[in-house]
Amino acid sequence: MFNFIAAYTSTMKQKIVWRGALQKYLPTNIHAALAAVDENTAAEIEEIRLRASKPLMVYTCEKGFCVNANGFLSRTEGMIVSREDVERTFKALTGYSPYAYEDDVRQGFLTLDCGIRAGLSGSGLMTNGSLRTYKTISGINFRIPREAVGIAKDLVSYIADENRLLSTLIISPPRLGKTTLVRDIARCAGSGIGLVPSRVTVVDERCEIAAGVNGNPLFDVGRETDVISGINKAHGVYMALRSLSPDVIVTDEIGGSGDLEALREVANSGVVMIATAHAPDYAALKNKLFFRKVCDERMFNAYVVLGASLGRITVSQIHDCLGQECLKAPFLLSEEAV
Repeated sequence: MFNFIAAYTSTMKQKIVWRGALQKYLPTNIHAALAAVDENTAAEIEEIRLRASKPLMVYTCEKGFCVNANGFLSRTEGMIVSREDVERTFKALTGYSPYAYEDDVRQGFLTLDCGIRAGLSGSGLMTNGSLRTYKTISGINFRIPREAVGIAKDLVSYIADENRLLSTLIISPPRLGKTTLVRDIARCAGSGIGLVPSRVTVVDERCEIAAGVNGNPLFDVGRETDVISGINKAHGVYMALRSLSPDVIVTDEIGGSGDLEALREVANSGVVMIATAHAPDYAALKNKLFFRKVCDERMFNAYVVLGASLGRITVSQIHDCLGQECLKAPFLLSEEAV
């Protein structure tokens, strides 16, 4: 007989591996407090924030909590993170050699060997309009990537024709599951799950989709999927088109200055593009000049808007290439059962 308790325990452990992964970077007192957080909450944590002279905080998809030294959570009070705690953590993140990580620091984040991303805040030093480095680091945000296997299964029929993906833009405000969803779309296309098997290239500029470390994805992004990580998005798209002959390119958060020409190149090559964008809905997306051009040139066949009206992740709108609404009622996406 299938052991549901064992399966649940195994899944829970997979969701809280961040505790061991972060231990070597965090001061002992901070790690001890986080290790004492109850397992149900720990499994849902998406962000851990260290801010100098402010409470240690954790965030789930719904709310944030202060953490005290015993791991208890509060909405208002928690252990205070010192400036020394932040500085010590930053030094550990850079292997006590910050200069070796200058290129990463200039992007405002570091990707750890466990796939977790550490975003940085502080006082920056600018050169020619670009961030040269941080003079001081005052905050670190650990973003914990989540794999939600099967999350795309109920959406596929809306963004495919005869089981072949159509170019699709996933739209939502931050933290509503865009990256999680495109990761699973890549897995389904690359492994032929509910779709015709395709050669997929994930252009993972910030190492979030595949959570790649040293070129190796930590998440399952598909059997026939290649990953280009840590490279400017537009440049990565051109590399994929010229050398990897993809059927599908998957990337995250388009909208940069070089992205429009790259999108045109993908469209002209007959390659399917799956991407994400920040906007509350389709109407707001079209108010942005970049995306107005994208919509007017019909670079995508479908526009999927995510919300939270039924929970995370809710498909709240789907529009076709002409902007016509295709969805009668919102529906909730969910992981496959264990």
